[in-house]
Amino acid sequence: MTVANRRRGADRRVKDVPVSVERRSGLDRRLIVESATAQIHAVLELLTELADQGALRDDSRRLLDTAMLRLRYALERMEPE
Repeated sequence: MTVANRRRGADRRVKDVPVSVERRSGLDRRLIVESATAQIHAVLELLTELADQGALRDDSRRLLDTAMLRLRYALERMEPE
């Protein structure tokens, strides 16, 4: 027996439920992106301090360097030209 054969009767998912839609203005979206870029800058500064302390093993240092590189790449894509 297939799944389709077991479903009998009316489809219960066809209920219309009103949903409020909140639209963001361009300024709101820009502020969100600016806030995210500021947070990424702060994280990169903290990670750089951690990396410069020399307290990490080589494998952990490589993972940290890779993560920082990815964050910088994401940051470049987020920041306006």
